[in-house]
Amino acid sequence: MHAVRLYLIATPSLCADLEAVVRAAIEGGVEAVQLRDKSADDATYVDYAEVLAPICRRKGVRFLLNDRWHLLSEVEADGVHLGQDDAPIEEVRRALGPDTVIGLSTHDREEAAVAQERGADYIGLGPMFDTRTKDLTYQPGGPDLVRAVAGATDLPLFPIGGIDTTRAPRLTAAGATRIAVSSAICSADDPRRAAAALRALLPR
Repeated sequence: MHAVRLYLIATPSLCADLEAVVRAAIEGGVEAVQLRDKSADDATYVDYAEVLAPICRRKGVRFLLNDRWHLLSEVEADGVHLGQDDAPIEEVRRALGPDTVIGLSTHDREEAAVAQERGADYIGLGPMFDTRTKDLTYQPGGPDLVRAVAGATDLPLFPIGGIDTTRAPRLTAAGATRIAVSSAICSADDPRRAAAALRALLPR
């Protein structure tokens, strides 16, 4: 994940056509895709994943599952992303081994600082701003949160939560070099153009 700058959280409920959105987003510059759908049953989730995984694989884009690490044996994914309240990352790392990519959501400097020690390969940091993608249990931290976590970890760090082209520059000014987004691409009229505009704001 060190080479990834723009990370798409592909949320079916936000996409008019999930497959088309992901294809367009990759054309626009998305370098990793995570399938996130908390409401779908496992069978439906696997159906989504079996559509997206080959698209990502052909394009050399990382493909990850949100939370459902137990489905990795059924889906050709690179790894999983876990929240602080999901299965303990230590348990998942033992089960999946050292070669599986595991991401971990973090919300402050303390969580970010111990993420690598706990077994994470990268971290999400947020929420940055108010977002309609999920109900927030933490207060949005914005650029101040990016600054607060600076130097706490060497892991790739992806600010997330309510990021769009107007807000991303505030994060890069605070030191962010990567971002993760959902609605900014999934709900865009032109996902390819939306992805390209976001990617242009980040380092090459």
